[in-house]
Order: sequence, then structure tokens, then C-alpha cells
Amino acid sequence: MSTKELIISILEENKGQYLSGEDIGKKLNISRAAVSKAIKELKNNGYTILSVNKRGHCIPSESNTLSAIEIKKNLKYNNQIIIKNSIDSTNTDGKRLLIENLSHGTTIISNEQTNGRGRKGRYFFSPKDTGIYMSILLKPELLSLENPLKITIATAVALTKSIDELCKKNTLIKWVNDIYIDNKKIAGILTEATTDFESGSIQNIIIGIGINFNTSIFPEELSSIAGAIFSEKDSVVNRNELIARIINEIMDTINDLNNENIIKKYREKSFLIGRDIVFYEKNIESSGRVIDIDDNGYLLVQTDSGSKKTLYAGEVNIKW
Repeated sequence: MSTKELIISILEENKGQYLSGEDIGKKLNISRAAVSKAIKELKNNGYTILSVNKRGHCIPSESNTLSAIEIKKNLKYNNQIIIKNSIDSTNTDGKRLLIENLSHGTTIISNEQTNGRGRKGRYFFSPKDTGIYMSILLKPELLSLENPLKITIATAVALTKSIDELCKKNTLIKWVNDIYIDNKKIAGILTEATTDFESGSIQNIIIGIGINFNTSIFPEELSSIAGAIFSEKDSVVNRNELIARIINEIMDTINDLNNENIIKKYREKSFLIGRDIVFYEKNIESSGRVIDIDDNGYLLVQTDSGSKKTLYAGEVNIKW
């Protein structure tokens, strides 16, 4: 580990306690000046470190700063973790980094996105310090991938399980890729792939996840439909704990994509089954009631005209 990583590790192991620069230097066999320089750089990179004259340096016990070290402590897998303070989009950055041939499961996490993206190019509001914005890079040759939609379905199931169990919440899934709590969207999934031009085969898959962790202020157009897992100050876990749980659950789930329990859980968590919806095909609006989700993850709808229709993809809205 680098000097900065070692210092963060020491401070996180003693979270809530002040350690002098001299004591930290002795542990690492470096000078006090080197400690001060490293801590200054860490602060510039977004870490919350308190420094008080004659007391030393401290990470507050309630700190919610993103930390690769903290995340790795709770990982079951050897995922490479890349932390960014601010970036346009973790999925976009993932595509840029593909030329480096990153390993299966590499995860990019940012404290802020300046151009977060949802489906169909929609903007995903991604303010600093209050959300989880992450992308996981996957190698298809390591997956049993017959139906790419199963990746999104498996991710949604893993995401809801992580939030429910760790955060003690009750999530629901709006087909195909949105997560809701109390009728408000708190998370979205954007699965993208890169393909080989000549063969048309999928080379890489990027799973993008955006979560409103404790976001309390939204743009006016989102204020009535967007929510967060926690209110601003009532979180019982920190972001690093939840990120580690999500990565573990996703890796567990995608390693067994054909497990019938995935689609079973997806149905159980459905926000749409039994609800009246509006859907669009070729820009033509239709309406009906969702009657089920089939084993491939497709939406089964009883239209208002009496016919049954299978939706393979597209946009659906609930009739409230």
C-alpha cells in the first residue's frame, strides 16, 4: 500500500480518536512532515480528516467518506476498487478504462457524478457526499450469459437484498431497473455492453448503479418522485459498508445467473405486478394491467383491449 493508504488505514482503525503526526510517523517509519503532506493530499482528495494542533489527526466516527480500504475489509472477492472524488459518469469512465484490460469485477466508485446517466440517456442526479455511484466491469466469458437482461435482473435482486438486510428497509423493483422505497425511486441500474464490431459478440459488460443514500435535496422536477434510503442524518450504516455488501451480492448472483431463485425473487419484489400501467411501443401509448413476469424477465400485460402482450423492453409508467 502507498503511504496515503497506510495512513488512512491507521486512522480508520482508530476512527474517532486523535493520533499525532509523530505517532503515525513512528508506525510507518516516516517523518512527521511526510505525514502532514500525505494528510493534506488526502483531504484534497475528499477524505474527511480533522486536524487539531497538539492533538493530531482523526477521522470522525460518523464519517461517511468513501474508502477503498474500508470497502475491501468487507469484500468476499478480490475486486479491484477504484475511488474517484468527482467524475462525469462511472459507466463512461469504465468504458475509458477498458483499454487497460481491467480484471473481472473491477469496481469504479465516485463521490459525485457531474453527468450521471440513466436509461435512454436520461440525467441521473448525483450530488457529492450523499449517494453511491458505482460501476462494475464484467467479462462475459466468465459468465453463463444466454439472456443479457438477466444481468440487470440479477443486479436488481442483489441490490434489493443488500439494502433490505443491511439497511433494514423494504425495497421494491420497478421493471426493469429501478428500485423503490415507499413509492419513491431511490436507485437505478444502467447495464451497458461493448461489442466486437466484426463478430458482434459482447466483449465487456458494465453495470452502473446509482443510489440516493441520504440525499435530501432534489431538483424540483424530481422532488415528488425521488427518495433516499435514509434521511440526511439517520443512516445506521455508512456508504462503504453498503458498497461492500452490494459488490458481494452482485458477484454471488452473477456467478449463478441461471438459478431459478433469481427470477422468483425478482417477481416477489415486483412493484408492478397487479398494477395498471401505461406503456409505449414505437412511440404509441397503450395501457393495461401487469399480470406477471415470465422466466426470462419479460413483462406480461393484459391490455385494456383484452389482449395479452409481452413487453421485452421499453418504458412503463404506473397509473396512480
